[in-house]
Amino acid sequence: MQMRYEALHPLVEEILKKLSEEIGVNTLFFALNDLNSNFIVKAINQEKELIGEGTTHVYQHVLCKLVIDETDGKIQINELSADPHTSNHPVTKSLGNGSFLGVAIKNAENEKIGTLCAFDDKPYDFDAKDIELVENYADIISKSISVETYVIKDALTDVYNERYMNRLISSVANQSTFLMVLNLDNFHAINATYGYRVGNKVLQEIASRLKYVSILDHVVGRMDGNEFIVLAPIDEAEFAEHGNTYANWIIEAIERPIEGISHEPIRVTASSGVSLLTGDYMNRQTQVYAAEALMQQVKLDGKAGTLFVNQARELEQHPFEHVLEKELGQALARGQFELYYQRIFNAKLGHTVAVEALLRWNHPVLGFVSPADFIPVAERMGSFGQIGRFTVCQAITDSVRLEQELGHPVTISINLSASQFQSDAMLADLLAFANQPPFKRDRIVLEIREEVLQTGRRQAIGRLESLRQAGYRLSVDHFGSHYASLNSLLRLPVQSVKLDPIFTRRLAQNQLEQSMLQSVYALTQALNIALVIQEVETVSQFRQITLLGEKLYVQGHYLHHPQPITNLIADFSKTSHTLDV
Repeated sequence: MQMRYEALHPLVEEILKKLSEEIGVNTLFFALNDLNSNFIVKAINQEKELIGEGTTHVYQHVLCKLVIDETDGKIQINELSADPHTSNHPVTKSLGNGSFLGVAIKNAENEKIGTLCAFDDKPYDFDAKDIELVENYADIISKSISVETYVIKDALTDVYNERYMNRLISSVANQSTFLMVLNLDNFHAINATYGYRVGNKVLQEIASRLKYVSILDHVVGRMDGNEFIVLAPIDEAEFAEHGNTYANWIIEAIERPIEGISHEPIRVTASSGVSLLTGDYMNRQTQVYAAEALMQQVKLDGKAGTLFVNQARELEQHPFEHVLEKELGQALARGQFELYYQRIFNAKLGHTVAVEALLRWNHPVLGFVSPADFIPVAERMGSFGQIGRFTVCQAITDSVRLEQELGHPVTISINLSASQFQSDAMLADLLAFANQPPFKRDRIVLEIREEVLQTGRRQAIGRLESLRQAGYRLSVDHFGSHYASLNSLLRLPVQSVKLDPIFTRRLAQNQLEQSMLQSVYALTQALNIALVIQEVETVSQFRQITLLGEKLYVQGHYLHHPQPITNLIADFSKTSHTLDV
C-alpha cells in the first residue's frame, strides 16, 4: 500500500469517536486496501477487540471487499448469517454471526481505496440515520484525501512538494533545523541518454533513498525538477559536526549506483548547499536562498560537492535590521502605524461581506515599510504585542465609525500572528476588549494562520473557544499546506478558512490547482465552513473561481486595493452596498 495518509489520522480518530457516540455497535474502523491486503488504519473497539488497529488482513477474506465490489460503494448487512452475501463468508464462519455497515473511501481520481465501517459480532439493526451518518463522514474523509494528495505530496516521487516544504521552513520556531538543498548533476544527460521514463524512475529512486537515510525525524521534499531539500532537527551547538555527518550520509545515498531500471547501472552525483534554520533568525527564507546560492556555486566549481553557509557572514548582510530595530521602538508612540482595509466579496453576487484590516507602517523617511520586514523584527524585540493591541483597538473603533457613517455594520478581519495567538497577555486583552462598549458580537473576525495549530492543539482549541464565546468570529488563514487545521476542523469553532494564496497564483494555467481548489471547496461545504480565496489578482483567476460554486468569497487586488478608512468610506458612499464585481 503506497500511502496511509498519516496526516489525516487525527481527523479519522475524531470521526470514529463521533460515530461511536451515535451507532451502538462494538467496533468502528477505517481501512485502506490495495486489492491484495486490507490495512486497518484506525479502529475503536468497545467491549471486545474485534478489529486490531494497525493490523493487515488478506483482502479476499474481509468484509471490506464487499463494499469495494458494490457499484455504489456501500453495503449494509444487519445479520451476517442470514444474508446470502455473507452466510458463508470467512468472517461469519469465524464469529458465528454479526453485523456490518461499510461505505467506500475514494481518492482524488474517484477510485475506491478504502472503507469506513461499523461492525459487531452480533446482529444490529442499522437504520437510515446510521447509514447517512457513515456516508457523510466517509465523504469528508474522501475529500480530505483528495486535498492531501494535491496539497502536500509530489505526484511523481511521493515525497513532500515545494509548497509544503516552504510552509515547514516558515514554521521553524523553537527547534533549530538542518537544511540541505541539493540538485542532481547532469540530469539532462540522463534524460537524453536513457529517456524521460528512466529519468523519472531515477528521481523516484533518489527520493526513496533520501526518505530512508538514517537521520532522526528528517523530512524530504522535491522542490522542482531534479532539486530536493532535506530538513532535520539538530542542536545548534552541534551543527558543525552533525551537519557534516548528515550531509555525508545523504550524498552517499545518492551516489550508490542505481540498478534495475536500465541495461546498465546509472551513477548520479549532486551539488548541494547546507544551512542552519533557527527560530530567532529574522528571515529564514534568506538561509534557503543562501543554501541555494552555495549549491549553484558548487555547480560552477565543477559539481559533485557540498558547501556550508557561514552563519556569521549571513547575519552581517542585513544591516537594514538594525535600522528597523532603532525606529520601531518609537513608531507606535509617534503614530506611524495605521490600518488599511481591503474588501472581501461574495464571488457570485458581488456583495462586500467584510473588510480585512492590514497594518501599515508609514515612516517619515523610510516611507511605507513592508510588514514582511518589520513584523519579524518587532516579534524578536518583543514589541509586537503592543502593535497587536493597537491593531485590534483601532479595528474595533473603525467598525463603530463605519456603521455610523454608512448606516450598516461592516465586519472587519484582523490577522493574529503565532506569538500573539499564543500570548496569555494578548488573550486577556482580547477578552477585555470584548467586554467594552464599542465591541459588538460577530463584527470582528480573528484570522489565525494554519501552522499555529500544529503545536499544542488542545491549548489552541481552548483559546479559540474562549474567543468565540467572547463574540469574535474565527478564521484559519493560509489554509491548505499544513494539516493541523484540517485534522481539527471537526472540533475547531471556526466559521471560515482562507486558502493559501499559492493556489490562487497558479489557478488559471494549472489543472492541478483547479482540482485542488474544487476538493477544498467540497470539503469546506461538507463541514459547513465558508471558504475565502485570497490574492485574486487577474480576471482569469476570478472567472475560474466563480465556476466552482455559489458559496465562495474572494479577496485581492483585482477586486479592490487596500485603502485607509477615510477612502474606504468615500468609496462605500459612491456605490451601493451590493457591488457589481
